[in-house]
Amino acid sequence: MRLTIIPLFLLSLAAIAQAQDPSHATEFRKPTPGPGPDGTLNPTFLVHRLGNDHAEGITTLDMNNDGYPDLLSGAYWYENPGPNAGEWKQHQYRTVGIHGEFVSDCGEWTIDVNHDGHPDVVTAGWITNGLWWYENPNKPGVMWQKHLIADSYDTEGGVMADINGDGVPDIALAHYNHSGVLWVDFSGATPRVHHVGGKEQDGHGIGIADIDGDGKPDILTPYGWFRNIDANNDKWEWHPDWRLGDTGFPILGYDVNNDGKLDLIYGQGHSYGLYWLEQSGTPEHRIWTRHAIDESFSQSHALLLADIDGDGQAELITGKRYRGHSGDDPGSYDPPVLYAYKINRKDTTFTRIPLSVNSTATAGTQILALDLDKDGDIDIATAGKLGVHVLENLTINNVPKSMREAQQPLERQWPFPGEGEQVEQEDGPH
Repeated sequence: MRLTIIPLFLLSLAAIAQAQDPSHATEFRKPTPGPGPDGTLNPTFLVHRLGNDHAEGITTLDMNNDGYPDLLSGAYWYENPGPNAGEWKQHQYRTVGIHGEFVSDCGEWTIDVNHDGHPDVVTAGWITNGLWWYENPNKPGVMWQKHLIADSYDTEGGVMADINGDGVPDIALAHYNHSGVLWVDFSGATPRVHHVGGKEQDGHGIGIADIDGDGKPDILTPYGWFRNIDANNDKWEWHPDWRLGDTGFPILGYDVNNDGKLDLIYGQGHSYGLYWLEQSGTPEHRIWTRHAIDESFSQSHALLLADIDGDGQAELITGKRYRGHSGDDPGSYDPPVLYAYKINRKDTTFTRIPLSVNSTATAGTQILALDLDKDGDIDIATAGKLGVHVLENLTINNVPKSMREAQQPLERQWPFPGEGEQVEQEDGPH
């Protein structure tokens, strides 16, 4: 009897050849991600860190008029490289106060304040007083000058929406010191400041949504909501319907269970917990019931609804703010996370999609969702104390692999094949 011995390296070559055979490829790996636990395919994102500036507000504006939206955060704007996924270049365009680990920048909004056809930037910060606007000089390389709109102390966030129905976006601000809600109308030659309620209604968190379905946007706070009777003439009706704690920004209005009544979605901005508040009952006696979405991470300080998978339904985007109160919040040292949640309005379930886990990407105080590279899918941008980040949606990916390899952010622990010096390795078992 003759025993045939096949060398091990020949078996390895046979395995490689089989793996390269298209008829056997599915036995080894799939070319695209498979379905998640709920059976659906979810988009994947590539995280780009644009810089380590620690501002937490973020907005967008085409600064160089090349047709691609640039990102603005703190003192800098980041030049969009366009569809080829190159380097986002950082440029300074304004000055901003820095206080320890905080940049005085908890919110940024792009608005043409002086109506000259060149969008300006409105900002607020909770370390220093004031709601400010920075005037667009419409000249490259010129520092933008700031103008005070209103006193606003301890402002840790706001929301932009058309409150009075004139077609021009307004901004509403909340205050950690409970000094009273204010909103600003930008439709006139100069901003017009309105004050709503007092200390007992103001707090950490604010939202704009039509609670009663009358077609007028109402103002939501952690303690209840102001029914919009005549916003231009400062006529509001207070409803102390809930107590939500120190919420994130904004408090979102969304019909989660598809029953025709607006519900709320909110996070705990300085503790654990992400929730939705179900509206039931009658207009004369509304009942609000809290349901947990996710209590596994803390400091859900920024929230956004956006359709990131193109199915026509909005996903909830949020995540952990890093060191919201200088490391003094519960869960401050937990890993940073950014998540999206698919909302099933039939059974009111939220299915979590990881966008970035334990990287430097954080939620900060604002989240943007827009097609930054204009390839047809929705990307995400955030800012925080660990830097500005773009989460590039790879549903449509037109970037060559060579470019992808060149832009990988992770440090290489050893050279790729063909790079650097060749190092001899010992033979034998390891």
